[in-house]
Amino acid sequence: TNMYLTLLAAVKEGEKHSQDAVGKAAKAVSMGSLMGARGNSGVILSQIFRGIARVLEGEEQADAMLLAQALRAGSDTAYKAVMKPVEGTILTVIREVSRACERKAEQGSDIIETLLFGIEAGYNTLEKTPSMLPALKEAGVVDSGGQGLMYFLEGALDGLASDKEIPLDDYRDRVVSTRKESSQEAIELEYQYCTEVLVKGQGLDPEDLKDHLRPLGDSMLVVGDEEIVKIHIHSNHPGKVLETALQQGALVDIKINNMLEEVHEHLNNWEESTAPSYEKEVGLVAVSVGDGIAEILKSLGVDEIVKGGQTMNPSTEDLLKACDRVSAPQIILFPNNSNIFMAARQVAEMCEKEVRVIPSKSVMQAISALITYNPQGDLDEMEIAMQEQIEEVAYAEITRAVRDSELNGLEIKDGDLIGIINGEISKRGQELEEVIMAVLDEMTNDDKELITLLYGQEQSEEEAYSILKKIEARYKDFEVEMHRGGQPHYYYLLSVE
Repeated sequence: TNMYLTLLAAVKEGEKHSQDAVGKAAKAVSMGSLMGARGNSGVILSQIFRGIARVLEGEEQADAMLLAQALRAGSDTAYKAVMKPVEGTILTVIREVSRACERKAEQGSDIIETLLFGIEAGYNTLEKTPSMLPALKEAGVVDSGGQGLMYFLEGALDGLASDKEIPLDDYRDRVVSTRKESSQEAIELEYQYCTEVLVKGQGLDPEDLKDHLRPLGDSMLVVGDEEIVKIHIHSNHPGKVLETALQQGALVDIKINNMLEEVHEHLNNWEESTAPSYEKEVGLVAVSVGDGIAEILKSLGVDEIVKGGQTMNPSTEDLLKACDRVSAPQIILFPNNSNIFMAARQVAEMCEKEVRVIPSKSVMQAISALITYNPQGDLDEMEIAMQEQIEEVAYAEITRAVRDSELNGLEIKDGDLIGIINGEISKRGQELEEVIMAVLDEMTNDDKELITLLYGQEQSEEEAYSILKKIEARYKDFEVEMHRGGQPHYYYLLSVE
């Protein structure tokens, strides 16, 4: 992250000079990286850019040899900036990259071949960093700063190569990182606070600042010139660091981080990331159609809605993909139609997650059952509660017959309005209000207290409101709720509970 943020600052300045000579662009990149440098790796990277910029100063363009010399200067500048250079870090990687580039350029290779040869050497070096630093070997990782530098060089090569195919994977794949478990108890930091600050002024003396800051900590980097100096140091007394810097100039962009807290947070995040990260314990998938119904279901906690119903049954694959998309290890699935039960049960057998199918035959049952939903609750308890809830709900649909038929003692003509109660055609008529009232008369009793209606896409709000008022007047002992369902084919979906 520190290198990335440093590079962002460098890119921001560099883009202002993207059409200028390479020397001007390099100087802008160098200044941007210095101003935005974060952490050890970021400050060292800024010094690599600083050395590169010095060699490229005044140049219109760069060939392979000039680039190699610039990289070597970047390596030398970075080594000088570090009070106690440590091998096995980004310093080692940039040194070997620059040496390889110099050898290749001396052979007359072009800039692409030269940089590719340097990247190969860089990855070979990166692979060896665990043997150079015991801490890397113990953790089972390569140096992160060196890896970050390699990513940057890959990007540079990619930009230069344009449409050429570069086999970078051949080198990258050699570096395999395996992380071991770490223990917070083993963490010990001699200096707890990472302190960074920019000092601006006239006649600044970086060497004098180094002398005064050296007793205050380690991992010290003091880089810059007479007008601007970047300080990075790990210390137990960040206030003393700032007081020392203040004696030479104005302080800008002060950052003080508690590294012990950052390490604990990182370890906690790592432990959490080793297992799938879920937003909640139990997720919901429901089958339905109608934008209004979808809004209602989502408001009740449903994560994924699969479009489907009586005339459009979703496949097992549709349901399985929906379950996979939910960020939860356990899923409750509402098919909301008896024709979808079989596909839903197949999902329960196929999905890697724990899937429970609630045998809801209507979305009205699902809406009622969702009052028992708790995203962090017990799956077994919720399944039982939801099944009990749907058994308490009487549901109905009002639609129009599409052919002549005779069912349940009813002679039905094509175009008749029909009322389907709990899956059985029970009422017929010519007027919508007539059929609705006949359906409700059969569904209501003294044990029920709530009537719910969802009006479909063919009904206007005014028409639905008119029906609502008539229901309220007729069933005065009931609470009556109405919402826009937006469902096709069915004028109304009703429930009584």
